[in-house]
Amino acid sequence: METGAPPAGRRIADELGDEAHSFGALHGSARGSRNVQGRLDAMASLAPLSGERLLDVGCATGEYTNAMAPAFTHVDAIDVEIDRLALYTQDHPDNVSVHTQSVTSLEFADDTFDVVTMIEVLEHLPDVAGALAEIRRVLRPGGRLLLTTPNRWWPFEQHGIPIRGRRLPGPTMPGLTWVRPLHRRLCRTATFTRSELATLGETADLRLTGVTYMMPPLDSLPEGHALHRMTERAEASPLRSLSQTLVACLEAD
Repeated sequence: METGAPPAGRRIADELGDEAHSFGALHGSARGSRNVQGRLDAMASLAPLSGERLLDVGCATGEYTNAMAPAFTHVDAIDVEIDRLALYTQDHPDNVSVHTQSVTSLEFADDTFDVVTMIEVLEHLPDVAGALAEIRRVLRPGGRLLLTTPNRWWPFEQHGIPIRGRRLPGPTMPGLTWVRPLHRRLCRTATFTRSELATLGETADLRLTGVTYMMPPLDSLPEGHALHRMTERAEASPLRSLSQTLVACLEAD
């Protein structure tokens, strides 16, 4: 078990400044069972979430990493958010190694991992192309990147809208994500479409092999609530392309 962040990791976080604190932020706050299991099930519906080696990018406090760990021989979990990562280093499964690393400069050899996961991380990265290139480098041929990220066609910004020193909730400006220039100007996080992920993957020699969608998990509502049934029906209908979360699998050729 690692005990604290190495100096290199602290430099990464310092260089990224405030942005580092949002990396993997959903991992630390979205502990609801529908949220965690829903994302894992969605990824597993696209490709096997199992193998010899897993790299979880943006692990934060490890809720998702711990749930995936039993299906792998060994797991490496990385993040640049020091405070959350410090909590995870105190208690994690024996087959998990925790590291302070940036996804744009991975300290692993080529062709190391069967699977790389990024859960609500891609939208925070200032260099998406660089991150995908590094992931491709450490993936074995035939390995797969499984990720979740905000869907551009969901009408509400999911990380709040910073205006005049305040962070307004997404529903304050419905449709903001559909107006790309304005969204980029106001918000620090990105959104993606299926075609954008396919294009980004191609630049890194990663082939998009599957996509699915998730509506909000609504963990704050009692299990079996009518809204749960409504969102589940929407996920199984043509409306799924308007869902909150885009789930994708990209394979290394």
